[in-house]
Amino acid sequence: MQKQNNSITQQMRIRFYVMNLIYHNSGRSVRVPSTRELSKQFGIARSTVQLAFEELLKDGYLISRQGAATMTNPLSHFILQPQTRNPLIGIKLYEGDAFYYGANFWRAISSVATELTERSFNIRLLMNAATTAESIEREIQESYLDGIILIDSSPAYLETARRQLPCVAIGNLPRPDLPAYIQRSKEKAILKLAGILRERNCLHGLDLVNNINAEDEFHVRKQLLRLCPGLTFTSFNVSSAADPLPAIRKRILRNPPDVILHYEQYAACLQQLLDECGADTLLVSRKAPARNVRYHGICFEFPICQIAQTAVDMLESLLSGGKPQQQIVEAELKNGNNNSSQRKDSKCTT
Repeated sequence: MQKQNNSITQQMRIRFYVMNLIYHNSGRSVRVPSTRELSKQFGIARSTVQLAFEELLKDGYLISRQGAATMTNPLSHFILQPQTRNPLIGIKLYEGDAFYYGANFWRAISSVATELTERSFNIRLLMNAATTAESIEREIQESYLDGIILIDSSPAYLETARRQLPCVAIGNLPRPDLPAYIQRSKEKAILKLAGILRERNCLHGLDLVNNINAEDEFHVRKQLLRLCPGLTFTSFNVSSAADPLPAIRKRILRNPPDVILHYEQYAACLQQLLDECGADTLLVSRKAPARNVRYHGICFEFPICQIAQTAVDMLESLLSGGKPQQQIVEAELKNGNNNSSQRKDSKCTT
């Protein structure tokens, strides 16, 4: 079974290579290297290359005649505008290995994708779990991109990508070493939240953390502790329990915290727990809950349309030879009751 999976992966490498030839030679038929040449170039079995060729011939992307070289098909439906070739832009979220995309992840991807397509770019979503230097370099090289936008990707991926092609990155932490970078900052929203906590005389907080976003979690908590004298936080790692809700319920019943910091996926169940317990606890979500979630707390929310527009502006500038730049985009602190309707009615505009 493992051999079959590897063979399929290698066939896709050849398929993408041929697709790239078609894409970069719009309207023209060009020679495709022989199976022997591609076998040597990619370091894979010639039989695997032949299987990929057979599929491409069947799908109409290649033309093969007895005694002549294999050529790309200039009449293939893959070409929508024969005389033009719009730049192909990659989008990568984290390491590309997510089992599923939640609401906030998909908002980030879709806002960037919408902005790109509205400006006539074509898009490739990079979904491979590339984590080693070799796998990252190969994914970038064999995606045949003109540029790339990285969202919360690893430092290793950022470094490899920006050395190979025009690259814009989006992340939460300061990265002065990255020429084209958009930092999502919570500083102004944290100041506003600290004022709310002081007005409510909040002294004890519960911070629901996980093993993935430790740096961002620590920063928010550290800033609040600095800005609110007398405030303390107890941390609870939700990743450490198969079902963390019973343990959270016990904590709320035993000693109701004044404020709970949490992730958006816990918004509905925490709101229900507080309703059942009658606790006067302020819920603060690190990201905006999904639209249909009943939630009376407050949340950090970034202007995703502005971030997407800024990222594509930067990439367009890089593609045309412009100088890279850095920008900071601040989050807003929003009321959970109004947040859903505001997102529902808002539209991205160029």
